[in-house]
Amino acid sequence: MVKNIRITYQYIPNILKIYKYTMAYYINMKRKIIKQGHNTLTVTLPNEWVKKLNLKAGEEVEVNENEDQLIVNGHQNSANRSCVIDINGFTVPLLWRYFQSAYRSGASEIKILFDPTKKDYEGAFHFYTTQFDYASLGEKIPPKTAIVMLQEMVNRFIGIDIMETGKGYCVIKQMAEVNPKEFESSMRRVFLVILELLDRLIEVIEHNEFGGAMLCREIHNIDLSVDRLVDYCCRILNSVSGLVPERKKSLLFSTLFILELVGDECKYIAKHVATSKKSVKESLEIAKMVREHFDMYYKMYYKFSRDSAVKFGENDFSVYKGNVKMKEKFHGESRGVARHFMVISKLTLALAELRIQMEF
Repeated sequence: MVKNIRITYQYIPNILKIYKYTMAYYINMKRKIIKQGHNTLTVTLPNEWVKKLNLKAGEEVEVNENEDQLIVNGHQNSANRSCVIDINGFTVPLLWRYFQSAYRSGASEIKILFDPTKKDYEGAFHFYTTQFDYASLGEKIPPKTAIVMLQEMVNRFIGIDIMETGKGYCVIKQMAEVNPKEFESSMRRVFLVILELLDRLIEVIEHNEFGGAMLCREIHNIDLSVDRLVDYCCRILNSVSGLVPERKKSLLFSTLFILELVGDECKYIAKHVATSKKSVKESLEIAKMVREHFDMYYKMYYKFSRDSAVKFGENDFSVYKGNVKMKEKFHGESRGVARHFMVISKLTLALAELRIQMEF
């Protein structure tokens, strides 16, 4: 989960390079085709791969056809992947990143080791809101025991739960097999929740619902669905071979991570509105433009055409010009709100570029 990252315009182009760091590079191994009999062609399997998956002669592997690729899948011998995470000495952000990475990788069993003598742990689930957003609004969450803290964190992820506890450890297991059919519905839901976030923010700005922690809590809870679904989609992509062409996998991972950043920007907007003492209605016009811009990208993602790309490009230029023209109107917290909406527009442009790349 990406939290509390401040993005400035000069760094936006680097967003498009995310996929280089989110995917392990595949090693290309050439094999000669061997003719056996009249109509049979065979290739050998790489020895290191066979050893890694503990494959034996006579066992079955799955062979999936994916465009111009054949994907050999020995997952039945490696489905029950497990890992151990020792959280002693971890900060809460580091704990999140370790656990989230294990979950996204598709691990079916995660064992967490902790110090049984330590009685008070910061709440991992509410860490960012209590340390930054809610703290500035005067709210605090009391410390928790290790198991309570870990259970709250585990509840944030789809399809897993704590199945065993002991002195200084707990074991989290997958509750059901990852279903590849859920990828498309989960991915589409990410788009719809982000549109819901943008609609709610526009409503808040239009009706001057500023001040107080309730708005922060509401937007954080809506954005939680984005975070959970992004993680689940990553888990499915890493768990199911042949779900999408390999050349598109890194583009999908990058798309998911940037969509999560869009949700985070909505939370930053909510914080500005919640801490404001005055109306931020000056930012309403740019908010509506950015919402329409994201909706155009959403429709282009699922029904891509050259015409839709052209219209999106024209609209992106209009959003940019509109922001430049309206900048003089922004005062106080309206400046911060408008700035985060413009970051969303830049992220949307990055998402559109990734979508265009999927066509080639």
